[in-house]
Amino acid sequence: MTAVASERHAWNSEVVVMVNVHNQAGPLAACLESITRQERPAGGLGVVVFDDDSSDAWAATVGRFRKRLPLIVCRARCGTPSQARNAVLSFVDEAMWNSRWAARLDADDCLSTARSLAAACEQGDHCDARWVLGGNRLIQAGRLLERENPATEALLRPDHVLSVLKSMADGTAENELPSCNLLLRPRAGWRYPEVESAEDHWLVTDLLLNHTASGAVLAAPPYCDYNLGGAVTAANRRSERYVASRQALLAQAQVWAARLGGGR
Repeated sequence: MTAVASERHAWNSEVVVMVNVHNQAGPLAACLESITRQERPAGGLGVVVFDDDSSDAWAATVGRFRKRLPLIVCRARCGTPSQARNAVLSFVDEAMWNSRWAARLDADDCLSTARSLAAACEQGDHCDARWVLGGNRLIQAGRLLERENPATEALLRPDHVLSVLKSMADGTAENELPSCNLLLRPRAGWRYPEVESAEDHWLVTDLLLNHTASGAVLAAPPYCDYNLGGAVTAANRRSERYVASRQALLAQAQVWAARLGGGR
């Protein structure tokens, strides 16, 4: 893996936005633009763009932001979304020792408001949390949809989490678990499981059911705008693994909840 910083002080950032990229040069520009609009969180902001063996013009897109954002650009060959996300988490753990929050943002998503990132960090600091989960709005064909995946205190109740997961497994969910809207304390040790689909839902469910007391929920503002038109998302929804992974997640969540005495 190689890593190059646009500014030396990027390495000392306390808040790090991690953007994983794989052949997403087009939407990446809007993603990075949304980061430039953020109210700077306390301790300074750094952005790690982590490319997993892309063959498009993603580097040219990143180059347009070198003077606008404190960037660290990493290149590696990981092979799966889970491995790439875990690799960037490990990079932040090992190379950015001043970091106190590692924030997730997909390359085809955008932070919702200018306060989204700072508000999430403030909520985590206020609650002395090790993870923060925000909500997301939904974008399709460039249009903001009425439905969204909100983050509410109900997510800290096992019965509510199981209810949402069941509707996801049945294919009847109007709202899914907000899963791409996650901040983690660096060096906390959590990683994405190597599953074929919904790896972000698996990690969030683990946190909500097994590490409830360590986390916090940001009800407002929404954290990010989630693009429903992504190629990977569309392909997953057409595949059998999309349903199978959600059914497997529900089964595992029921086991976790039962151990807590929270299964209904």
